Amino acid sequence: MVFYADFTDIRLAINSEKQIKKWSRAKKEALINNEFEKLPNLAKKKFK
Repeated sequence: MVFYADFTDIRLAINSEKQIKKWSRAKKEALINNEFEKLPNLAKKKFK
């Protein structure tokens, strides 16, 4: 395990896990490396 967060409600924990599973590899790596400032830019879709 490389990232964890504490939750007081199991439903919030499950929803967060489901959301993170859908993220790109780059976004997950930013989360793991505590580079939270990069998350908004990595969330944007790139249109060609």
